[in-house]
Amino acid sequence: MARTPDQRRRARPPARQSRRKRGARETRAARAPRVDEAAGARAREAAGAIEPFRDAVLYDWEYRRRRHDVTFYRMLAGERGGPVLDLGCGTGRLLIPLAHDGFDVVGVDLSAPMLARAQARKRRQRSPGKSLLVRGDLRALPLTGTFPLVVMAFHTIQHFVEDDDLLGVLKGVRRLLGSDGWFAFDVFAPRSRWLARDTKRRFDATIFRHPRTGQRLQYSMSHRLDRERRALHVRFHYRRVSEDGQVASRGATVRLCHRQLTPAEVEDLLARAGLKLIGCWGGFDDEPLGDGTQSEQHVYLARPER
Repeated sequence: MARTPDQRRRARPPARQSRRKRGARETRAARAPRVDEAAGARAREAAGAIEPFRDAVLYDWEYRRRRHDVTFYRMLAGERGGPVLDLGCGTGRLLIPLAHDGFDVVGVDLSAPMLARAQARKRRQRSPGKSLLVRGDLRALPLTGTFPLVVMAFHTIQHFVEDDDLLGVLKGVRRLLGSDGWFAFDVFAPRSRWLARDTKRRFDATIFRHPRTGQRLQYSMSHRLDRERRALHVRFHYRRVSEDGQVASRGATVRLCHRQLTPAEVEDLLARAGLKLIGCWGGFDDEPLGDGTQSEQHVYLARPER
């Protein structure tokens, strides 16, 4: 049956509404992968700040020869005095030597396995300085008072990828420094040649025995740089090795994530948190930092802005 003009006009709105609904569904569908991708990136970043610190015994063994930074921070404490606040104290790699030097030290870390290891080391080693271990998030430091020296060693600051988190940490440090305290920290800044390595390959393969279990393992590592979020994702791969040398086809993977920070970004973040840069080096032996491209270890010293 033929429709009148009025009937045809009344029939049009549902068609237009259907097109609008269809368009909205298509827009939501287009946005969904982007939202999921962002959530996935944040989840990987969060895992990269937790997973390397679950096996505290292996951590201590792997970094047992890293001593140059400890020597540097002990020198700073000798110059500035204590008490010292050690943020990201881990297993006490720096805290225990500082206490041995006679400084009172407060160590803060979020990892329960690392703090348990630090507590066990404290019991084994008597020191003239007092030390206190506190479990807490560096973005909301559960402390009051002030410290002449606050230290954040071994790239701890880079576990925070978002600018808001970094500023939260730095403002917390500013609050605990009083009017004239020092804040010292270091950053890992891999050279462009290292970053350009094939992300699908694994490097530095070596075989060792786990220090606690005695299990033979093959270690290797791979990495990928998320340039948009300036986050370096490193994966440490561990595979069992039989006594006749056969490497298992599968194994465990530990994720590490570091926010990449240029010297200019560091100075800007410090300024926004009320801190002033007073020293920077391209290593722990007084090497010049320059533009930061010639050294993988950037060391910074700051104080409250006056």
